[in-house]
Amino acid sequence: MSVLRLAVIGCGLMGQRHADIIRATAELSLTCVCDTDRERAIKAAKGAPVVESFDEVLERKDVDAVVLALPSYLHVPFGIQAAQSGKHVITEKPLSIDVPSGEQLLQTCKQNNVMCAVISQNRFADGNAAVWHALRSGELDSIVLARGSVKWFRHDEYYTQSDWRGRKEGEGGGVLMNQATHTLDLLLWFFGSPDLVVGLTHTSRQVLETEDVAVAMLRFPQGILATFEATTSAYPGFEERIEIHGPKASCILEKGKLAYWKHCGENSAPAPPAYDPPTPELDTRFWLFQRQYRNIARAIRGEEELVVKPEEALEVVRVTQQIYESQRLLLAR
Repeated sequence: MSVLRLAVIGCGLMGQRHADIIRATAELSLTCVCDTDRERAIKAAKGAPVVESFDEVLERKDVDAVVLALPSYLHVPFGIQAAQSGKHVITEKPLSIDVPSGEQLLQTCKQNNVMCAVISQNRFADGNAAVWHALRSGELDSIVLARGSVKWFRHDEYYTQSDWRGRKEGEGGGVLMNQATHTLDLLLWFFGSPDLVVGLTHTSRQVLETEDVAVAMLRFPQGILATFEATTSAYPGFEERIEIHGPKASCILEKGKLAYWKHCGENSAPAPPAYDPPTPELDTRFWLFQRQYRNIARAIRGEEELVVKPEEALEVVRVTQQIYESQRLLLAR
């Protein structure tokens, strides 16, 4: 299989973006798109076949994998159905809105010998990837303190114009489950799974069922302490940021770029991995997505290791729910 044949399911903003990225990537082909809104599907398809139902997509022999650009609560049921039909599953984040259903999806994929890949494109940013390699090589060692910060702004209309955003049944949570999940994923990618999670959340807007403000403290097994803060109510919005500190070195990442690096040995800043150049006509906003898609295609072909493992994506959901549970226990005292 030299070209991965994909069907995009859900043709909202993200579905349209995924379709454009697939069209621009030589290792991929867009077989078809599917959405309950036919006009929206036609807009995303740009000439590709528009399929009326998900069942019809799964019956097609020219679909190797489905891309689930659906509301969060639909990732698991659609993913399970796809896996049972022998299709690889590529889903937008989060993997699931709770841990048990996410485990069910991963088990179904394993039983049917198909891959489950979760979009976490920020791992492919030059700065983030360079720091990960520096941590793994030991160049950036003896870390004692870290901080992740996501201070974005979303207008009320962002939530009120959706029937699932900001809803517990739709997202499983708020800013932690949706907007800040990429930064939490990076912290866990860097340091592993925390052995202690303490957090608080707050809902500041009447249009929301879920939190738009959250803070947490994470302790990692090697003794690293980290703080994590997230909101969608910080006007006018700021770039996400990760700080990493230790007695030998410190670094700061801003929106995936290495903004600060200082090593006691005067070591130069780590270099990012060598990625294939982006397709020239592809919007720069989608370059990281294309890097991940290339990795997914090559992992399915057995040529590379999958960078974003589904078990790691599930761990992000688990830690997010641990923050919610921590708040519940603190308030119950």
